[in-house]
Amino acid sequence: MEQWSYVGMLAFCLVGTLPLIVVFRLRVLQQPLRLVLAILAGGLPFLVWDLWATDTGHWWFDAAQTLRWRVGGLPLEEISFFVVIPFVSILTYESVRVVRARRQGAR
Repeated sequence: MEQWSYVGMLAFCLVGTLPLIVVFRLRVLQQPLRLVLAILAGGLPFLVWDLWATDTGHWWFDAAQTLRWRVGGLPLEEISFFVVIPFVSILTYESVRVVRARRQGAR
């Protein structure tokens, strides 16, 4: 079960932020190219750095705490991290923008 903790954390992040799309009527999914570019800009540099760091032995991933699937030596959930976290960050940012705009409009 310990191997699923990373996946669980990513799922928790998604479950906590996906409802923001509906609650605040976010349109981020209606602009898929823009969303993908933003995720790549936020995640790709760190993914490359992560690949380098593990390749040089700067750090590693404990097989007992990650799933067995690897891509380029990285656990699949580590690669997913660099997609999920930028995505939920965008949702959070856009939600804050909506709330601030509503508050300013109410003044």
